[in-house]
Amino acid sequence: MTTRSPSPLVADDEIDLREMFLALWDKRKLIALCSASTLAISAFYAYGIAKPVFESSALLLPTQTAATSDLGAAAALLGGKKSGSADVDLYQSLLTSRTVIHKLLMAPVKNLSDTGKGRIEPLYKAMGVDTTKLGALDGAVEGLSKSVTVGSKESGAGGILEIKFSAGKPWLAQQIGNTLLEIGQEELRFVRIERSEVVMFRLNIAVSQARAEWDSTARILTWYKDRNRSISLPEQVLELSRLEMEKSAKEQKYLLARREYEVQMLERAKAAPPMMILDPANLPYRKSKPKRSLILALGLMLGAMGSCVGVLGWRALVVPAPKE
Repeated sequence: MTTRSPSPLVADDEIDLREMFLALWDKRKLIALCSASTLAISAFYAYGIAKPVFESSALLLPTQTAATSDLGAAAALLGGKKSGSADVDLYQSLLTSRTVIHKLLMAPVKNLSDTGKGRIEPLYKAMGVDTTKLGALDGAVEGLSKSVTVGSKESGAGGILEIKFSAGKPWLAQQIGNTLLEIGQEELRFVRIERSEVVMFRLNIAVSQARAEWDSTARILTWYKDRNRSISLPEQVLELSRLEMEKSAKEQKYLLARREYEVQMLERAKAAPPMMILDPANLPYRKSKPKRSLILALGLMLGAMGSCVGVLGWRALVVPAPKE
């Protein structure tokens, strides 16, 4: 029997892989040195340069009121769409707005640092923001805005919101969180009252129009009955039925608009809290950033892979291929 020799392509592949491994093994000290160097740089960054970040979180539940649950009918009268999650969207945008963040910087907080010793002072002082420098306050506003994130809790069931606040100190993250929640509640309550007044103004116009249409239809129906004392013809019966149905529809539209207007008046009067705080901002004990183990692993991997690619590339470009 004759045995088949392996194809040249397979043989060349096996030789190439062996040669690559041998080349890497010959330069193992260089690869180890490069890996150790990037690991040392990563450790220096993770433990020396990267600033620790602590993250506090709070849970909120939007309150469901009569005005928000029955807003669909009013929206239909005004030609709009039902906004079941309007307060949620508003809260997400409001907490990171410049107006709210600026008020947060000016709000009094407890300075629980070693030098502060619990004294009450504006947040910008507790953060060490030098307001005499041009643009320092704007930079602090932008930084605080980026440090606040709003999202749904897990799957978002029940409409629960999870708000996270990041800072360089655990006590600062908690103080920022609780103070921002208070300011956000007041701002959102104010916005809801203003919005109620706008809705009431538009509903008042809708109520007036619905009442005018109802009165006009009632007058037409009365005039038709007075003019036709004896209704016996089929055309008269149909016209009378049409006018009565139209009057009933206009009456229902007026009553519905009036009801929505009264609901908005009650909502503005009681000024229900826009959010229920399920969990206030907690005091974080562990850093959320930097993730040192991940930084070290990436540094080691980058050094090893980079040195291996460099060795193989140098061999391919510099070392001549063997003669056949």
